[in-house]
Amino acid sequence: MKLTPDWNCGVAKAMTILGGKWRLNIIWALSKQEQIRFNQLKRDVKGITNVMLTRSLDALIAEQLVARYDFQTIPPRVAYALTPKGQSLIPIVKNLNAWGQANL
Repeated sequence: MKLTPDWNCGVAKAMTILGGKWRLNIIWALSKQEQIRFNQLKRDVKGITNVMLTRSLDALIAEQLVARYDFQTIPPRVAYALTPKGQSLIPIVKNLNAWGQANL
């Protein structure tokens, strides 16, 4: 996703990358396992459709937060995992989770 050049606010940049209903949920689900397959990720992110999961994963991959591993097998086998850049978000996401739990 291309950022507007006059944005110099880190929060605005982070919200451009992580905003939306599903992306933080996907990152949270990926943080719980070393690698996860598409259908398991769909089960873990309750309510997401195949299309939204695919689009969100594509965006997170483009931002280098998620890695896609294709095992080149028949039938196709693909797994997803957080990159080191994605893993650096986990303390922030944990703090958001704690804040959300405290303020339900």
